[in-house]
Amino acid sequence: MTSRGIDSTDSPRTYHILGVPLRSGSWTPGNEQDPQAYRDARLFEALEAANVSVSDEGDLAVPSYLPHHTVPPIRNWPGPRIVWDHLRERLTPFLQQPGHVPLLIGCDCSVVVGSALALAQSGAHDLHVVYVDGDVDDVQAIGERCQSAAYMALWLLTEASPFRDGAPVPPSNVHVVGNSKPAERPQSGIRTTSLEEVRRLGARAVAERVRSAIPATADVLLHFDVDVLDFREMPAMYFPHHDGLTLDEGRALFETFARDPRVRVIELAEYASVRDFDRSGARALTDMIVQGLATR
Repeated sequence: MTSRGIDSTDSPRTYHILGVPLRSGSWTPGNEQDPQAYRDARLFEALEAANVSVSDEGDLAVPSYLPHHTVPPIRNWPGPRIVWDHLRERLTPFLQQPGHVPLLIGCDCSVVVGSALALAQSGAHDLHVVYVDGDVDDVQAIGERCQSAAYMALWLLTEASPFRDGAPVPPSNVHVVGNSKPAERPQSGIRTTSLEEVRRLGARAVAERVRSAIPATADVLLHFDVDVLDFREMPAMYFPHHDGLTLDEGRALFETFARDPRVRVIELAEYASVRDFDRSGARALTDMIVQGLATR
């Protein structure tokens, strides 16, 4: 694999929009209709108008037989694992083509595991995850409580466990940005840049610092959780954070990370169409995506 230095000129990319209507990984229902809200906001047409090479791949075919329960330790298990396996099969053909980047919409945070497995299967090496989120999502599975796979996404990603196959991503390769809540496991080795630090240093400066810490030859998975934003500016989220980034700060982070030539997969997670009555949230997120992916 050739080196992709962070300051090199990016080659043309084609983005494959894929809806992931996954309910199993989240705590509450509703995600099933989220990908359609982006399409209603004309995401595909807006990207085309911005001269972005894009293909709408429809939605991942999520099986109808997935279980729904609150049995510890993981809610709805093995539903999330089943979807990860389907996602891996769907993403791998795109990832095996240079310059083709899946853009996942309407998903919950647990899909980061499926995307990472797909990247590994496609031959990616030294995978780094940039995880823009209001939470660190590092809760460990224990038998005394039931938690959603979304809330333990980074534990599932970075720790060997019977809940996943393949090698875990080293915790030091995970970079959480914008968390307003502290990590559940502060000694895990996951790198965090808190909301307070983003405000103090500036969103673009933080993004550049994170990018500089990632090796030039690495492959990057960009995960952007809508709940990193302030609820007053983006009420259409599943887990509201009343202290979060402004939309301008969120756009700055997304744009700086998304334009990095090492990015192989982009995920937009935890947008809640059921709370977006006038679709203003979907339009704002569409604008953010277009601004981030449009060529200069």
